[in-house]
Amino acid sequence: MSEHRIYQAGGHIFTLDFPKGMLSEKELETYAPFQTDSYLGNDKLFTLTLVNDAEALITDNPVTADFEDENGRMTIFMQKNNGITIYLSTVTDNECCRIQISEDYHRAEAWIGGNPGQRRYALDTALMLLYTFASSNHDTLLLHASAIEYLDKGYLFLGKSGTGKSTHSRLWQEYLYGTKLLNDDNPIVRIINETVYVYGSPWSGKTRCYLNRSVPVAGIVRLHQSPYNRIIPLHGLKAYASLLPSCSCMKWEHKMAHAIHTTVSKVIERIPVYDLECLPNKEAAWLCFEKLRNNEKTCVKGV
Repeated sequence: MSEHRIYQAGGHIFTLDFPKGMLSEKELETYAPFQTDSYLGNDKLFTLTLVNDAEALITDNPVTADFEDENGRMTIFMQKNNGITIYLSTVTDNECCRIQISEDYHRAEAWIGGNPGQRRYALDTALMLLYTFASSNHDTLLLHASAIEYLDKGYLFLGKSGTGKSTHSRLWQEYLYGTKLLNDDNPIVRIINETVYVYGSPWSGKTRCYLNRSVPVAGIVRLHQSPYNRIIPLHGLKAYASLLPSCSCMKWEHKMAHAIHTTVSKVIERIPVYDLECLPNKEAAWLCFEKLRNNEKTCVKGV
């Protein structure tokens, strides 16, 4: 017996199949707001099937890429059939996931293991990887950013870990009445009919914010810690270079990387991008707000 779940995030459908009883509702709770009942067959982005046997997902191909971060290690192997195999290990070198992805990114099998925290990390990582790969040709980006909503418009705050993205979002919520957090770690950005939208996602880092809603994007800001507050507009290559590092992307996978580069170029053509050097204070939030809102009025007036 198996269970079948259908989810919609960023306007894209994906499905998850797993042996009955393998996953608890607790492990799937962040996906619940995105669960749906049905879809048209040609609308499905990918299917992830979980299996019980890790040995069924072994590869003897040479390593293509190897990464480490605060969560653990990711080892990637390109298959002879152009598919991709990925192994995940925790910071203590305990293997917790193996994933095999088809060449077209539409199908994947995965084994997940370890304690509940490791299993949750493995499931989230597998689904995020598949989402990034499969959505890349659909004008879609999965960003490492904090996203807020104000007066039915979306604003994205980018930056390296620890630069204050979540803090700046909190300052807007504290001092600008009506501001709401949309996602605090991995919002989805998608272009539809020439309009750039930001969506909530099932992946929001340490902040429990899993909203299945979207708003048009009105501004993108890259943050830097500084002893003063200053904001400047970015254009062309500088805007591109500001946005690209925050995009989930495997640079070695040329097909996906090309698609991501194309989408980033489209986004910066349509959305104002700024660089904000700031303190974590009220004045920084107001400076950012006034610059972004004034830019919107200027654009509307056509000045």
